[in-house]
Amino acid sequence: MKRLFYFLLLMPTLVSASEWTTRPLAELAVYPEFRAPARVLALNEAHLAAEVGGRIEALPVRVGQAVQAGAELARIDTADYRIAAGQAAARVELGENRLRLAQTQLDQFRILAQDGHVSEDQLRIKVTEHAVLESELELARLALEAAELQRARTVIRAPFDGLVRERLASVGDLAAAGTPLLVLVSTRDTEVQAQVPAAQIEALPAAADWRLWLDGQTHGLRLERILAVVEPAGQTQVVVFSADTGLVPGRAGELRWRSPQAHLPGEYLVERDGRLGAWIEEQGQARFIGLSHAAVGRPVAVDWPSDTRVIDAGRFRLGLPPAGAGATQ
Repeated sequence: MKRLFYFLLLMPTLVSASEWTTRPLAELAVYPEFRAPARVLALNEAHLAAEVGGRIEALPVRVGQAVQAGAELARIDTADYRIAAGQAAARVELGENRLRLAQTQLDQFRILAQDGHVSEDQLRIKVTEHAVLESELELARLALEAAELQRARTVIRAPFDGLVRERLASVGDLAAAGTPLLVLVSTRDTEVQAQVPAAQIEALPAAADWRLWLDGQTHGLRLERILAVVEPAGQTQVVVFSADTGLVPGRAGELRWRSPQAHLPGEYLVERDGRLGAWIEEQGQARFIGLSHAAVGRPVAVDWPSDTRVIDAGRFRLGLPPAGAGATQ
């Protein structure tokens, strides 16, 4: 009699199918929503500085003002550079005049050389003088280009569409080359960076529907890349997205996405023999499936077919010893 008792105790408890009810997984499954802090960052943030020295003549933009690429942001006094450019232009004109005179003389010497009135050495001297003047004129033209470039650099223009974040100088300040003037952040080229727990990284790409929530509004995102480095403090990884619409740099929000994998609600988990799992029905019999990654009270991902019959009512009685099994014979 005792052998029969121990056999029944070790054998899985068989409960009549009439004592439980089932529901298909498709009806029970939930798809949890995950969240992570995110912020909008500008791809370009230019710290604009004076390229030439001089008195700041104008700073027509204000902090927070939106500007378009090419807009004037600052202007340095051009007087010195205008004079330098004028001097360079005068040297070019002088060089051109001298070269024209040398060309006329060279043409005359060639005619005289044909008639034997000047020697070959005299002709070669004129040819050399003409070449020297040509070189001097080229140098003068390059000097003019440099002077014009310096004059052009007295105006600082926006390199891209953006917002003025900071003004670091004032009208009337004396600036040297390299003096910081403004900070400009891009408004067209932005990206969203989110701090996602490392444990959720593997399943993140499969979601395929990521949203950024900012002040109650949602913005669609596209996954660009996942940084492989894990932050030691929070055990998170940086995930970079691009937005479907323009976003203002510096704003903070929340990244949200839903798992594409079916999850069994936590209330369907039971513990048997020290393991968490769930009961399903197969061919009229109850079968316990252990779920090693399950946590009490939390939905757990399952890869079961959607028509899997999950035991609902009666699941807590399954697998337990019969009442009075502790009595001895």
